[in-house]
Order: sequence, then C-alpha cells, then structure tokens
Amino acid sequence: MIAVAAIVFSAILFYEILEHFPAVREVFKKVVTVLAPIVYGLCTGFVINLPMSFLENKVFRRLKEKRPRAARWLSLLISYIVVLGFIALLIALVVPRVTEGVLLLVSNMGSYVAVVSEKLEEIAEKLASSPQAYEIAEKVVQSLMQKLNSFAVNFVPKLPKLTFGAIGVVYTLIVTFVISIHSLINKEKLQGFAARVATAVLPEKRIPGFMGYCTYANTTFKKYILGQLSSCVIIGILCYIGMRIFSMPYPELISALICVAALIPIIGPWVSIGVSAFIILMSSPDNPWLALWFIIMMIVIQLCDDNLVYPRIVGGALGVPGLLVLASIIVAGGLFGIPGLLIAVPTAAVLRRIFLDWVAKRNAERAEKAETGNPETVEAGA
Repeated sequence: MIAVAAIVFSAILFYEILEHFPAVREVFKKVVTVLAPIVYGLCTGFVINLPMSFLENKVFRRLKEKRPRAARWLSLLISYIVVLGFIALLIALVVPRVTEGVLLLVSNMGSYVAVVSEKLEEIAEKLASSPQAYEIAEKVVQSLMQKLNSFAVNFVPKLPKLTFGAIGVVYTLIVTFVISIHSLINKEKLQGFAARVATAVLPEKRIPGFMGYCTYANTTFKKYILGQLSSCVIIGILCYIGMRIFSMPYPELISALICVAALIPIIGPWVSIGVSAFIILMSSPDNPWLALWFIIMMIVIQLCDDNLVYPRIVGGALGVPGLLVLASIIVAGGLFGIPGLLIAVPTAAVLRRIFLDWVAKRNAERAEKAETGNPETVEAGA
C-alpha cells in the first residue's frame, strides 16, 4: 500500500508540474539565482584546493606537522595570490590587445563589407549570375549592417540595467570569495559532516559504495579541471605563435577566443575555429587562403593536443565515449547554460561509472542465480 501510495503521489506531482510548468520554472530560476553564489563558492573552493593541497602537503609539510592551522592559511593565501595574480597578469597583457582588436574590427567593418561586396560582384560577373541573386545578397548585407547599427543605438538605454547587473556580479563575487575561503579552511569538517549525513541516511551496506563513488568523482573532476586548463593554455599559446609566424590578423583576439572556447569540449574548439576563420577572411578579403591556412593550423594543433597533451594529463580517468560526451554537453548546456557545459563531461563520466557498476552487479546476480538453478531466473533467461 505504501508503494502504491508513493506511485500515485508521484504521478499527481508530475502532472501538476507539467500543468503549471511556467510557474515551476520561474520558482526554479529564483531558487537557482539565490543558491548560485553558494554553488560558485564551493566550485571555486574545489579549484583553489588543487594548488592549496599541493602547497600544504608538499611545500609546508613540516610546518603542517607543528602548526597545521598556520600551514593551512599560508597555503590558502599563496594559492589565491598565485591564481588572482595569474588572472590579473592575463588581463593586463591580453585584454587591452583584445579590446584594441575588437574596436579595430568593428571600425573597419564597413570597409570589410564593401570589399566583400566588391568581391561578390566580381564573382557574380564572372559567373554571369542573375541580377536577382546579386540584389538578394546586397539586401542581406544591408540588413546585417542595419542590425549592427540598431544594436549600437539600443545599447545606450540599457546602460543603467547593465550597471545594476554589474553590482549584482560584484555581490556574487564577494559571496563566492567568502564561501570558498570558509569551505577551504574547514574542509575536513564539511567532509566529516557529509559522511555522517550519508551514514545516517543510507543503509549500512550502501555506505562503502557511496564513499567509493565520492572518491571517484573527486579524482575525476580534479583530473578533468587540470586537463582542461592545461589544454586551453597550450592551445592558446600555440595558436598565438602560429598566427604570429604566418602574419595573421588579430592574433591576440583570436588566440583568446580559441583559449576560452576550448573549455567546452567538442563544440567549443570547432565553433571558435569557424568564427576566427570568418574574422580572418573578413579582415583579409584579398587573401582568402589565409583563413584556410588558419583552419589547417588549428586542426593540427587540436589533433596534437587531443592525442599527446590531454591524455597524459587526464589519463584514463574519464573514458567517456564521444557520443555520450556530445549528449551530455547538449543536455547540460540546455538545462544549466555555460556552467552546465563546463561540468558536463566529468558528470557524465561519474554517472557512466555508476550505471556500468549497476549493470555488472545485476548481471553477476542473475548469473549466480542461474548457476544455483533458480527456476524463475532460468525461465526468464530462456
């Protein structure tokens, strides 16, 4: 009766959610907005814990034996200084050049469009295409320019809203910073509390398996984060060096775009390569082969990273098939946006491990029952 009541209640609840889905979605968005700084703080603490654990256990090992609290605070302080210093250095070196490239690209957009229109006109004349086709292409270009102008005109009234949004971002950053520090200083207490809750909630025979999956998830996310960050930096540096060697336009802007987009597996690198090739083609219409050489260069860099760099850093921690990676990116990105894209692959790896262990366990149980001569199992197998 309890099982039947639970099923009926779940069906009613599911029906009500579907019936009032817009209202449920709004409530869910508000809850996510309120909890977002806490989640960001815990995620930031997880990332900062990587260098902090190394400093605490390797560099300040003797200090930790005598004064563990001092070693913890010193490791945390150095980790934040290194991470924030690296980000500040990156901003100081890259952002001005990227901003300069964006402004130059936008300012020259009219001339680029004019040159491209001339090229299209020449191609149309050579191919003896119909005037209707050229008129359509010209209308498309004019429509694009009108949309760009309307965006620039409508951007000014949105500045007050963007200002309040910036204040909200600052508040989120402060809360994230505070929560990350608190979680890192008291990480043993948080782990102990989580273990006690799991012991109290789960059946006794499920506790070892649950703890094992937690350990596996921790290892998987650590290796994935290290692998992705290292891969992004290497791809960005190699892209910048290659663009400088071949004298391609906007090397800082395109290298930064490639580096950031590489955080998103499969989709990010190829989308950024296409966008970057289009920028090169627009800025160098007299030399369209330059965009083709850029695509070839990035394919070579991406293949070298996928087969030489990334496997050595991540190792066999993931082992997720390509189809599952693509499905996880689509689902997580659709549900949670950019944060979902960043954690889709390690989450899929953990869920895959749990599912495969469950399948192996069920098959082992059925094989054992079949060996003991259980008639129901034998008949079901037949």
